[in-house]
Amino acid sequence: MLITLTVLSLLLFLFVGMPVGFALGVSGLIGLYAQGGFDAVLSIMYTVPYRTAANYTLTTVPMFILMAQFIAGGGIVEEVFDAARRWLERLPGGLAIASIFAAAGIGAMSGSSTASAATMASITIPEMRKHGYSATVAAGVVTVAGTLAIMIPPSIGLVLYGLITENSIGRLLIAGLIPGIMTALIYCAGIILWSKVVPNIMPVPAGGSTWGERWRSLRPIWAFMVLALIVLGSMYIGLATPTEAAAVGAFGALIIPLVRGRMNWVVFKEAVLKTIHITTMIFTIIIGAMVFGYFLTITQATQNLITLIGNSNLPVWFVFGLILALFLVLGCVMDQVAILLISLPLVYPLVTALGYDPIWFGIICIKLGEIGLVTPPVGMNAYVVSASSGIPLETIFRGIGVMLIFEMISFILLLSFPFLSTWLPSMMF
Repeated sequence: MLITLTVLSLLLFLFVGMPVGFALGVSGLIGLYAQGGFDAVLSIMYTVPYRTAANYTLTTVPMFILMAQFIAGGGIVEEVFDAARRWLERLPGGLAIASIFAAAGIGAMSGSSTASAATMASITIPEMRKHGYSATVAAGVVTVAGTLAIMIPPSIGLVLYGLITENSIGRLLIAGLIPGIMTALIYCAGIILWSKVVPNIMPVPAGGSTWGERWRSLRPIWAFMVLALIVLGSMYIGLATPTEAAAVGAFGALIIPLVRGRMNWVVFKEAVLKTIHITTMIFTIIIGAMVFGYFLTITQATQNLITLIGNSNLPVWFVFGLILALFLVLGCVMDQVAILLISLPLVYPLVTALGYDPIWFGIICIKLGEIGLVTPPVGMNAYVVSASSGIPLETIFRGIGVMLIFEMISFILLLSFPFLSTWLPSMMF
């Protein structure tokens, strides 16, 4: 009964608009007070906030965020899209495919889906509209393409999954590489198919760039490509921990625009302030989730749930299907970070008890988060793209509906073939 009332209080706080971190913390403290009195609350509050925030591994989060902010301030997004446009303009739906490749490139340097979607919307949608693409296609493609940032490393979602479940962050980040690339390629194939099945929805391909212009378009972005390879490669061969790789990435992302004359005091200050803002929000949610997690531990809610399901003789696939449905429903109404921090303390022990690979399950969680970011009624990326482009939400959701078909194809492949997520991590040093 106490667990039910505490969970209901959490849902009530979220419904009335309380920030997720505070909703988790307050509901957890209410449950702790009901379970162990004021002494239990004090003992948790004396230790949990500091021990949680002082975790050395957590420095990976602000370092990757700072890397993304420096890259955004350096004007790299426009150059990535220009290069993709010149190389892919002869394909059916070439500009839309260029948006996918540009989003994948930005995702490899940012780790934030909403930030990627907002940036891409302001740059690529006007360009596609100018060349004759419908608002439905332009907005739908950009909204879904933004989700690649949460899968392709460095992914903040995978970092948080590793912290919560105590899995190797390096292995998780490398595990996201094949699923992220595969998803991007499925999007591209889907766009070509879309242009063939629905005539006139996309303009006829018209290439105007010479080979010299194409090669020159790669010149401004080569340094960032090398930086991304260094960050991922150093983790893959065991040369650096994720924290060290993130610090190198942030430093490199500062030096490159500085050398190119694109970093000044105003850009630097804005990048640092945005990093502080985003990091504070994430750390608040983490601390609140830890408080709530202590309540679940004290009441043995997770252990009791595992025992209950173990004694119910339900098929393993049915239980796992319910967990996937839970993540999908939560993704429609909540942010990815909040979903991971709320659900994993309860769900992760159950999944491992059922015998599923924790690295593979992490990729599946993030994939479901991708789908949630573009699914009504919330669809965070849709709102971000609408605000950035001025395109009505109903138009965006029509475009998303088609792209979700290709998203579900990639999800089914990852669900059916776990080696797509586990092979690269298994080869790491």
